[in-house]
Amino acid sequence: MSNMFTSRNPAGVAVAQTGAIFGVLAAGAVNAHMSGIAAARAARESNNSIVLRHQLNIAIDRAQQLCDLATAQASEIEQLKAENARLRAASATYLAAARRKAAA
Repeated sequence: MSNMFTSRNPAGVAVAQTGAIFGVLAAGAVNAHMSGIAAARAARESNNSIVLRHQLNIAIDRAQQLCDLATAQASEIEQLKAENARLRAASATYLAAARRKAAA
């Protein structure tokens, strides 16, 4: 670059040098802005990941609770079936005894 003090066109040299300085500053500002946008996007994605992980943990806990409840209810159903069979047998015994007594 020529020196503006020794140039035939000092105003043009000053404009060119000032333009070059502002060009470098603008490029740095654009670079910083794009880095800021990338950092904000990364932070948002990280936050979304944390939120999704939390929601997944809640869903897993709920599924485990429902599995435990289903297991308990299946066990209770088996107990009720056994109780029902016992009551049917007792009822049949009492009915047979009542019929014998009525026939006698």
